[in-house]
Amino acid sequence: MKKYFNRIKAAICALAILIVWAGCTKYENPPAVYEDLEQGGDGTVKRKVLFISIDGAVGQEIKKNLPKNLTNLLKTSKYTFNALADENTSDASTWMSMMSGVSFANHGITDDSYIPKPNENNPHQTVGGYPSILYRMSTIAPNKKTAVISRSVAINDRLLVSANETYETKSDEAVKTKVVELLNKKNNDLTIVQFTDLLEAGKNGGFNIENAGYVSALNKIDGYIGEITSALEKRPNFLLEDWLIIITSNHGGIDKSYGGNSVAERNTFAIFENKNFKSAELNGERMSSVRMWGYDGTGVYPLGVRALSENISDKSDYDLATTNELTIFSKFRFNRNNTKIPSTYDLGSYNYWYSGIFGKDSNTSTGTPGWMFYTFGNDIQVRVSDGSSVATCQVGKINGDWYTMTAVLKSISPNKLNIKIYNNGTLAQESTTENMKIENIKTSDPLIFGYRPSISYDLVDFDVADVHILNKALSQEEIRDFVCYKDDLKSSSYGASLKGFWKMSPNAAGVVANEISGKSAMQLTGPYRGKNTTKISPCDFGKNFYFIQSTDYYTQIFYWLELQTQKEWNLDGQTFLNNYEVEFLKP
Repeated sequence: MKKYFNRIKAAICALAILIVWAGCTKYENPPAVYEDLEQGGDGTVKRKVLFISIDGAVGQEIKKNLPKNLTNLLKTSKYTFNALADENTSDASTWMSMMSGVSFANHGITDDSYIPKPNENNPHQTVGGYPSILYRMSTIAPNKKTAVISRSVAINDRLLVSANETYETKSDEAVKTKVVELLNKKNNDLTIVQFTDLLEAGKNGGFNIENAGYVSALNKIDGYIGEITSALEKRPNFLLEDWLIIITSNHGGIDKSYGGNSVAERNTFAIFENKNFKSAELNGERMSSVRMWGYDGTGVYPLGVRALSENISDKSDYDLATTNELTIFSKFRFNRNNTKIPSTYDLGSYNYWYSGIFGKDSNTSTGTPGWMFYTFGNDIQVRVSDGSSVATCQVGKINGDWYTMTAVLKSISPNKLNIKIYNNGTLAQESTTENMKIENIKTSDPLIFGYRPSISYDLVDFDVADVHILNKALSQEEIRDFVCYKDDLKSSSYGASLKGFWKMSPNAAGVVANEISGKSAMQLTGPYRGKNTTKISPCDFGKNFYFIQSTDYYTQIFYWLELQTQKEWNLDGQTFLNNYEVEFLKP
């Protein structure tokens, strides 16, 4: 049954949702009046997007038996069969991630009310909402025309209520028919399409190609896609239009179910097709990160985010007194110092002064033994104390961009310590300090990522990812190999020395797992949020090294329609199509 929503109704519905936490009352509407197709008399090429979700398509399964129309699209596509849905793979949550550009960890949507639930760990926290891509478009580019053709009343009436037009259909065939009709008669800038027969086939017989019903449903939808792309190419103004076709899935499935966070349930696929694209399979890997910021919420200090390990006692794998040598890898991205407190030195700069941000030492004073990374203006120190003496090695930070910092601590003798710092695998600074009692460099303090209980001045703002600690001092050659290693490090020659490996991918309870069996996890506190992006590395993994997740479609659509996203929207997605502009932007 057709539903036609103009922008006035969209605004009324959005307001109603905010006030009464309910969807809009539905009324029958008169038949739509179709406008004429644009004539494009000025010769301007108009960018348009067709977004299609084949709900329930497991990327690696459909790859085994990819039907002809999808296969044909790969010839002019950037594509992957290793895309990733959110950790909550329910229908509502995954559609929210695709259409809001933020992950489940941040939007918290669990059902088709599309209303965020309070944080169980912080029930008094104000629950924020994340508007859909269509709401953002309706506010910053109201001239853009949008349409949604779906099988879901909730998607139409709640999640994507800001569309100019929404159409409910009773079958996937009816979805196809309506899309073809709109392509023949309308000039929408963004058309969003949902097919669900593959999802139903997976629930009935399994999300795999051994299920004949799953294969049959996939082939039928492939036929519908063929009819849709044919209708698109027959548009009178097709030569004056520049179409981006995105085909993906909201989530995968395992056996006959979905909703969890297993690999099969999260595995999807992504096709980004344009007539000018050169075919390329995207082969990037995922990198997770957490922003460490703020302090303990007392006085003038805002409540921040940090992570602590369980108390791992004096004889720790991370104490220099126990190991005599350590190599510590971490990916950092330092953000601008925008926290104004009385002790802030250089507001708006990357200069941070006198704060321990990472290590195994809870206090920044000389009198507490341990090691830490310590800010020193535009520099960062590796600071090691035996309780009475301090050894330091200081190097400039790389600001605003992700980079890998590696610190190598090595006892040369019972009273001599060598420290080396590498930025992106290249030795940046080295120091050797005598009169250090190596046997005293130990503490029962936990590992700490983020602020310390004793603070001197600035509240540091940085993102952290991929933390590794080895009980061995690696050489520069080994460090470069480690930084660029693409396979499983635990199974490599470094595996026996790895005593800590945190991917900085928190679960719903804020626990960051240690990938090394039997070693301490980290517990996040404060208003933490996890983010995912393509793995950042100083190594050249090739121009197609991009990892696609469900939050990336939003940013690609905005980019293609030449609209600007805003920093304050806090989107999790990346833009990657701009790196191929040489293929589709003509002089």
